[in-house]
Amino acid sequence: MQGRFFIAATIAAYVIIFVAWQQFFYEPMQREILSVQLETRRLRELKRELVELKARYGDLSTLAAAKELELDAARNFLPSTLEQDKFIDELYRAAQMCDVQLTAVQAGEAISAKEISAQVVTVKLDASYVALLNFIRAILDGGRLVSLENFSLEVSSGDILSCDLSFKIFAAP
Repeated sequence: MQGRFFIAATIAAYVIIFVAWQQFFYEPMQREILSVQLETRRLRELKRELVELKARYGDLSTLAAAKELELDAARNFLPSTLEQDKFIDELYRAAQMCDVQLTAVQAGEAISAKEISAQVVTVKLDASYVALLNFIRAILDGGRLVSLENFSLEVSSGDILSCDLSFKIFAAP
């Protein structure tokens, strides 16, 4: 009788040990293995996407550099300060490039609002019709936000026009 009890107790102990091993070791390890497999699959998919992007765009650093240049251009389009000195330098460069004779440049008072700051820069110049159009286009297509506020012209001699232009430059407040 004692032999049967010992065999039954041994079998019961083995069953309890097996159930405990199954519950506390085997199933958590299987869940961990499944989690690692899913993460590995996700990382392989991400690697495949990166390889496709690199194949499509070549070296990704050139794409990042191009995007950085676009971002810098957008920041310069509306600078943090009015920087009227830089704008006046730009006026003189455009005048020299377009064969325009600047006779006077005057910066007005700065106007500030919550969202934007502005300043009017008045320019007096002498130029031919085509040179005047090229000058205005060069300023408006420049690297910052500029609008043409006022425009007046009169013929001074032959095909030379005398013009008064008012440009408004903008900046973030």
